[in-house]
Amino acid sequence: MNCPYPERNCPRELPHDATVCPGCRRIVKACARCREVNRAFGNFCRACGEALDATDGNWLGYKGGVQRLGSNAAPRREQVRKHDVVNTGLTLRLGDVCRSLLGYDGHLVAVAKSGAIEIADPRRPAAAQRFQVHGPVSAEPCIDRGILYVGTPGQIAAYSIGALTLSAPRSRPLWVVSVGGSPIQALTPVGDRLYATVATEARKEVAVIDNVREGQPSQPRIVHAARRVSWLAADPARGEVVFLSEDGGGVQVHVAASAHAELASRPVAVGTFSEHPIAYLGGSVFALFEEAQLYRIDPFTGGIDETLGDDTQLFSLTCDEDEEWDRDLVQVESGGVVFARAGVRDTFSHLDRAVKGSPVIVHGRAAAVGMEDGRVLLYDLARLPRHEVWRLDGAAGTPITALASFDSFIAAGNRDGVVGVCELRAAAGAS
Repeated sequence: MNCPYPERNCPRELPHDATVCPGCRRIVKACARCREVNRAFGNFCRACGEALDATDGNWLGYKGGVQRLGSNAAPRREQVRKHDVVNTGLTLRLGDVCRSLLGYDGHLVAVAKSGAIEIADPRRPAAAQRFQVHGPVSAEPCIDRGILYVGTPGQIAAYSIGALTLSAPRSRPLWVVSVGGSPIQALTPVGDRLYATVATEARKEVAVIDNVREGQPSQPRIVHAARRVSWLAADPARGEVVFLSEDGGGVQVHVAASAHAELASRPVAVGTFSEHPIAYLGGSVFALFEEAQLYRIDPFTGGIDETLGDDTQLFSLTCDEDEEWDRDLVQVESGGVVFARAGVRDTFSHLDRAVKGSPVIVHGRAAAVGMEDGRVLLYDLARLPRHEVWRLDGAAGTPITALASFDSFIAAGNRDGVVGVCELRAAAGAS
């Protein structure tokens, strides 16, 4: 029997391309070198020791990951013209505001503001694991190679979650590093470094911790400080982190590269930037500025390459197989949602308000927009502006506070700590 989980009903041999064991219904990962199947959350093959590839469709940080695209870029395994939205039956009750939702190796990771964390597989909703970390959580957490990073006032902590898929599940604290304020916005791992924005009484600081995958990470060092600092975004392949700052002398864009000791900084000839997360894709920064203008900026010259909208409140974008922007945007404006490629707009009522984190793009097939009245609008990108309305169980009217997509799943959490998961499934006869 080669299923990595000791279940009686597992088949003797799993197919080489299996992603789920047909017996126990648990996630498996195949080694690219020897094809041995391994547990979810595993970093190295149990047979040959080869590093395991990341699973397609993870949602490892705020807006999906360090690039902050807001899209789940997992490749479609089949061309589906029509899909159904199916409730998975997984409902979590965190007991406090849902602070963040992540997706890792087919599992949902739900983080409450209090530090309560639940990890569950939507295919096996009764098998959720719960543990507690130090709270309150003040920044959007993230996962990188089996390590969960959590920021709370005065500190950033790392927890190994790799053992949560063992027969005796457990989490393991790895380290705690003190910081001189409260981590805010979103933690950003790049290689062996973790970047964080830390708010103090006088300013905001961009701090970096080195050797975070080791047992003894470095003390944080400040790479930049200013009165205002934007969200961080990064490109792991380029080894670069980008952000904006403002300190009385206009806006600057900064690039922190692993190959250079100092920041590369350039002035940007625009007004005040918005507090909405920026995105980094194909060497371009996408950011909102005053008057709700969305610009695409060259971070190495500070020049504005393109104006993409003048009433944009929130946005997400997608990329092609070469990690270049494919010219598609989903933009939430003051009065509705605009789908750039399709040239379609869906108008809100005057009372409707979308929430931070929206929209979430799923496999290029759907887009989810969370609303302050507790609804999640699920748009079918093939039949715009058609959409379904999804409400979390027993949570009518409570604002959505977190959205995520992983694999074919969409997860939403609200202010009461209720978390639900639905799935996009090919409709019968769809092709």
